[in-house]
Amino acid sequence: MPWNHAIRPYKLETSKAAYRTSGKIMSGYFFRYHSCRNSMQGQVFALSTSESLSHYHSARKNVEELLEDDDKDFDLVLVAVFLLCMFELIHSGDIVPYLREPRLIFTQRLQAWTQTQSSRSELCIRIVTWLKILYSASFRGGAMGLLSERVVSLLPNFTSPIPILRPPASQEPEISNHLYEVLSDPIFDFYCQLQTLSGEIAKLSLYHRSRTKRKDQQEVVERMASLKARLRALWERRCATQRQSPEHLRSQMVPRIANMISSLINVCEAAYHAEFIDIGRQLGDPVSQTADSRDALHRIKEILDDCQGESGGINPGYLRPLFLCAIESTDKEQTNWAVEKLANIQNPVYRGEFFSAFAKALSEAQTRNDRRVTSRYFCIWYFGITPPFL
Repeated sequence: MPWNHAIRPYKLETSKAAYRTSGKIMSGYFFRYHSCRNSMQGQVFALSTSESLSHYHSARKNVEELLEDDDKDFDLVLVAVFLLCMFELIHSGDIVPYLREPRLIFTQRLQAWTQTQSSRSELCIRIVTWLKILYSASFRGGAMGLLSERVVSLLPNFTSPIPILRPPASQEPEISNHLYEVLSDPIFDFYCQLQTLSGEIAKLSLYHRSRTKRKDQQEVVERMASLKARLRALWERRCATQRQSPEHLRSQMVPRIANMISSLINVCEAAYHAEFIDIGRQLGDPVSQTADSRDALHRIKEILDDCQGESGGINPGYLRPLFLCAIESTDKEQTNWAVEKLANIQNPVYRGEFFSAFAKALSEAQTRNDRRVTSRYFCIWYFGITPPFL
C-alpha cells in the first residue's frame, strides 16, 4: 500500500524515497528522520528528546559539509534539507528552522541548481513540491514559517501533474498500486493548489498583516473575497475522480483501492471547506451570520460521520478541519463532537489529544468572553507553549 494515511503520507513516501535514492551517504539522515517520530512520542509520554535533538544538530553540520563540497550533487543537499524540515515540522518551537535562516552558500547553490539544471528527477520535483506545501502550511496560526521568502522564490516552478515516485528497480510493481497512483495524481495536484491558497489566507491574518487603519481592513476584506473566488474556481476544476461517490468507486474497482481513493477525496474536500471557516475567523465575521462558515461546518461533519465506519481511528488528514470546527462552532454539541473526534486521532505524531484539549479550552474561553480569542496567544498563556504546526 503506497500510503498509510491520506495526504500526509505523500510526504512520508517522499521521505523514504529520498533515503533510497541518495544511498549510503545519506544513511545518517534517514536515521535522524526516524528520530523525529521517536522524539514526538517522547514528548507525548513526557520522555527526554535530547538524543533526537542531538541527531538533528549533527545532521545540520553534515548539511554544511555537503554544501562546502562542490563535488557533491545538489540533489543530495535537497534531500538532506528536506529531512531536516520533517524534523522541524514535528519539533516546532524548539529550534530555528534551517531554511528560515539559511546560509548564503545554500541560497547560492540553490539558485545555480535552479538556473542550470535542465531536467530534474521525480524525487527532486516531489521534494520541491512538498517544500512549497510546508512553506504555506507553516504560516498558519501566527507561525513564522519553515522556509524564508528568499528560499521559496528560488525554488523552481513545475507544471502539473507532479510525477509519481517510481518504486526501486528491484521491486516488482503491482497493477493495483499503479491504478491508485494514476487516480490519486490529480487529487494531489488539487491538494497542492489548495495549500498555496491556504498559505495566502494565513498571511492575511492579524499575526502577519497589520490592520491598524480602516483601509488595511478593507484591503484584507477585498483580498479574502478574491481568495474565496479562487477557492471556488479550484473546486469547480477538480478532477472527475473527485466527483465520484464512494459507492460508485467501489462498484468500479477493488474495495482496497476504492477506499484509499475515497479517503483522499474526503480529506481534500474537508480541507477545502476548512479554508472558508478560516477566512470567516480571520475577518471576524460572526459564524451565525456567515453562510460560507455554516455550510462548511455542516459539510465537514457530514464527511466525518460518513467515515465513522473506517477502521484505525480518525484519519490525521482531518486534524485541521476538526480543530477549526471545534473553535468556530457556536453549537456546544457540535463543538464537543469535534473535540472528541480530535482525541480519536491516535497517531501521537499528529498530537490529536493535545489539539483536542487546546480546542476545548479555547472554545470555553470564547464562550465565557462572548467573542473570539486569539488562538496563538491563548495557547502560550494556557499551555505555556507556542502552538505546534497545524
